Amino acid sequence: MRTASTRALNKSTCLLHQLRKTESEKTFGLRRKSFTHHAVSRRSITTTTTTTSTSSSWNLRDLSRVSEETSPLIFHLTSDNPYHNLSIEHYLLTHSHPESRLLLFYTNRPCVVIGRNQNPWLETDLNALRRGLVPEQGQEEAIKPTDRRPPGNLDRQRGNGRATTPVDLVRRRSGGGTVFHDSGNLNYSVIVPNSKSFKRGTHAEMVVRALLSSPGAAASYGSGDIRVNDRNDIVMRRAAHGQPEWLKVSGSAYKLTRGRALHHGTLLYSSPYIHKISELLRSPGGDLIDARGVESVRSPVGNLAWTADRRRRDTLRGEITRHIIREFWLMYGGGGGGVADHGRMAGIDEVTLGPEECDHDKNPEIADGVRELMSNEWRFEQTPRFEFASGVLDGAEVELTANRAVVERLALHEEFAGGERSERPRSTVEWDKTDFDGEIKLHDVQSWKRVLGGQNRETESLGVSDALVKRIEAIFPSWPA
Repeated sequence: MRTASTRALNKSTCLLHQLRKTESEKTFGLRRKSFTHHAVSRRSITTTTTTTSTSSSWNLRDLSRVSEETSPLIFHLTSDNPYHNLSIEHYLLTHSHPESRLLLFYTNRPCVVIGRNQNPWLETDLNALRRGLVPEQGQEEAIKPTDRRPPGNLDRQRGNGRATTPVDLVRRRSGGGTVFHDSGNLNYSVIVPNSKSFKRGTHAEMVVRALLSSPGAAASYGSGDIRVNDRNDIVMRRAAHGQPEWLKVSGSAYKLTRGRALHHGTLLYSSPYIHKISELLRSPGGDLIDARGVESVRSPVGNLAWTADRRRRDTLRGEITRHIIREFWLMYGGGGGGVADHGRMAGIDEVTLGPEECDHDKNPEIADGVRELMSNEWRFEQTPRFEFASGVLDGAEVELTANRAVVERLALHEEFAGGERSERPRSTVEWDKTDFDGEIKLHDVQSWKRVLGGQNRETESLGVSDALVKRIEAIFPSWPA
């Protein structure tokens, strides 16, 4: 799905490229002499043979050389597929020149994105993701059979007669906490040298300056009502019940490699599903899982400037994007005399990339990255070791230990009635993974009743109630491959 803002961006970008083409050919050699031949030759090729949405005049596989000769670079991604966008982002991080500076924008369809070392069963309600969300009005398009997305609830919901919009579960390659993306969330990424001068708050401050200079967004707050907090989140002050409240509108995550630093942030400018975020990110197993990974810090969130009008929302997104680019270019583009777009050339250092960049024939490395992110091996089997205890229900309790989503230990306890709970006798049956017929992967279990009742004859004497099974399946539902 491509939003109206994406189409407008492509059109305006291409128009700008044509209007400035003559000027670019005259000045480009003066500004970046070593790049002139390559840029002009690629432009002549792509304008005659390519009809895709990309306006780049060079091939992404040449990124290392291009980013050495031309920096900074700005990228706009038109796909709303989170697997595509995160894979392109990773490619830009790992293939750009160590001294280059890149800015990237994209918007994803509804998805929950967890950090590299997080536990999905602790961070989100997987059943809520599978049920999906009621589509926005006018956005009830059919789900393509070839689109390998979670099924959502393809049956008609009771009472409204509408199918739900699926919500992807994505594990990114960077650290940090869990976030929700949708059409009202702008993702921005900054990739710069990982030098001693790199500070985690630098580019969040850059975005704040952009927001304060954006008329459409700034109408919702004053100069003292938006800032970067001590966690490098962008927060906005709003009055709630007569009292000021700081709401999180942007979170940040980082990936630092030898020589390169990635800061990517979310920006809730006008999310139509903001009222659903807490529901999606509230795990039914929150009090029952003891995890060793990174746990998210919960914060109240808000929209910068909510509007139900999709056209106004797209206009706001475009305005915020332009102001972020302006601040980025002033920082790194050497804008002469403070002119933010000094020397910027569409198709050269500001390009638009479409989903075709993820085609295996065009860029097999990005395509392989997409496949990895979409796999349950990456989504679930990267989870660090954790322990789960169901709590006693109907006189029985289940405990398990899992590592990389594989059950290593399983125990069933039954309490006998009478007396104080702490004094009640217990019957326990316990297995480790060598006792199982095969690997038990949490995301593959179709029936926990069968698992709990089928390990050993001894379990026949243990009363595992349907209520206890239901509690476990609410936390560990099966997930489609």
